[in-house]
Amino acid sequence: MNQAVTQCLLKSPLKTKPSSFWLQANQRLLAKSLSELSWEEAIVPLELDNGDFTLELQSGTSYQFAAWRTIWDQLIIDPASIIRTGPDGQRWSFSDVSQFFIDARTELHLTSVILANFLEELANTLMAEVRVQQNYHQKTAAELIDLTDDELQCYLDGHPKVTVSKGRIGWGFNDYESYATEFLPDIQLEWLAVNREHCQLSKIDDLSEQALLSAVLDTEAQARLLGVFHGMNLTADAYFLLPVHPWQWQNKLVNLFAGEIAAGRIVHLGAFGDPMLPQQSLRTLSNRQRPKQLNIKLPLSILNTSCYRGIPGQYIKAGPMISRWLANIVDSDPTLADRGVIVLEEPAGAFYPNPIFTRIEDAPYRYHEMLGCIWRQSVHDKIKASERAVLISTLFQRDGFNEPLIHEYIRRSGLSARQWLTRLFDSVVIPLYHLLCKYGVGLVAHGQNVTVVLEHHQPVRVALKDFQGDLRLVDQDFPELESLSDYARSVTARLPAEYLIHDLQTGHFVSVLRFISACLAEKGFSEVDFYGLLGKQLQLYMKAHPELNGRFKIFDLFQPEMARVCLNRVRFKQGYGDASERPLPELGTPLNNPLATTFREVP
Repeated sequence: MNQAVTQCLLKSPLKTKPSSFWLQANQRLLAKSLSELSWEEAIVPLELDNGDFTLELQSGTSYQFAAWRTIWDQLIIDPASIIRTGPDGQRWSFSDVSQFFIDARTELHLTSVILANFLEELANTLMAEVRVQQNYHQKTAAELIDLTDDELQCYLDGHPKVTVSKGRIGWGFNDYESYATEFLPDIQLEWLAVNREHCQLSKIDDLSEQALLSAVLDTEAQARLLGVFHGMNLTADAYFLLPVHPWQWQNKLVNLFAGEIAAGRIVHLGAFGDPMLPQQSLRTLSNRQRPKQLNIKLPLSILNTSCYRGIPGQYIKAGPMISRWLANIVDSDPTLADRGVIVLEEPAGAFYPNPIFTRIEDAPYRYHEMLGCIWRQSVHDKIKASERAVLISTLFQRDGFNEPLIHEYIRRSGLSARQWLTRLFDSVVIPLYHLLCKYGVGLVAHGQNVTVVLEHHQPVRVALKDFQGDLRLVDQDFPELESLSDYARSVTARLPAEYLIHDLQTGHFVSVLRFISACLAEKGFSEVDFYGLLGKQLQLYMKAHPELNGRFKIFDLFQPEMARVCLNRVRFKQGYGDASERPLPELGTPLNNPLATTFREVP
């Protein structure tokens, strides 16, 4: 066990209080919880004078803190200011986030069963938070942005909206240390030979199976793997070589696919290949030695940020079709091609259904998503040597001194904040809105699905990914959709325009820009100017495309209100029982749309 982390988690025998890392992790997570739960209207703090707030709970406990309110009705809370007053009237600086959820269980409608499970998820998140702070607590923003692109992901805080963002139920500390992003592990994948008659394999025509092996295995490792394969009298005509995550193999596949293994339809070959580094999503891994190789996305049957992280089989066949179709659109559409938009294609996918659980009608979804793989293009194979690629959530990440990284990117770029943001919006938001309006394609463009490509620290283009489940189509008959195969259209979710627009509003504006604009507001760039500038860029784009005026009315980003999508309330309501479908979000009262309130029409 990593002794440094252990010492941070436990009380030192020579001290009477927990380590500073543990206290800071609790403070940060408590401030985040108060902020997001207030924004989701699960709790209602009252504003006093001079930026002070108080939260009175039915348990007889109250919390006081200093905060300021953003244009999104979000409270940005100073973690060090939080004071808890108990039912006995005693007041003290508070740094026990678990106690807060016990205090607020009535307001959050938490049963004892759900609360206890939630506190387990919270404890896991705190363990990871301690490690994250260890990683960067003495690093400046300048030092962080000088890290390699893949390594920088290991220093990010993770989901900005979900309070238990690193809950990972199913993992213990050894699993965190071996497989979690923040520990920067080297993961060697296990390999299976799976019977082709039972495995669903889909790939684009110009991609060989050899290229799939090369994503993980160099020439020597391929020779060793194939030596084991042929030594077991297996043939390529009958068996496909499938990589699996070592945790998934050891904890789920060995037992739940035991019948297939006994029948010889699945054969374990051993661990082979380059060290793989987990990205923020945990189940997507990049090649640490050869970063231009295809990324590998594998199922992990752990509960994390609202659902089990498997791979649904219904998208496997359509995935390569959809991503190639989208890549062709980007290459041929002048608006997208001129902006250099990158589509990280998913050229191949494989899925092996569990024959036992397929016989059970409405079995929990996690049993249907345990064995498969998606191969995805690496952004490093798509950018120039002078460019850097970072997840857009990197921009609102804070360093060990509470400084958001976006300030350092702007400083190094030589641009003003306004100039830098203009390029960001033109590179990211305009392509997303154009895909929506012209093609009826909605992408859930949250902080892990959108990669900003920088040159000389200036935003120049965007890379988009995750098209199996996070891409949806308008339910109208747009002519531009006719070039997508009938099969791909049949398995892709079709949504009304008023729902599809939320992929941009909620997925990007609320989940990304809300946090970026707050970081800049702290340094004097007002949110009114931020969203006024975004509105201006959108209007300039709209004026340049009068042929899409009808679509702009369908997908109107300037309506006075938009949906308030609440993720944490889903966990409190649904709890931890199994379900046949992935959970759906809760809705709060509508949000005032900042684009409408800062609207300034472009002449």
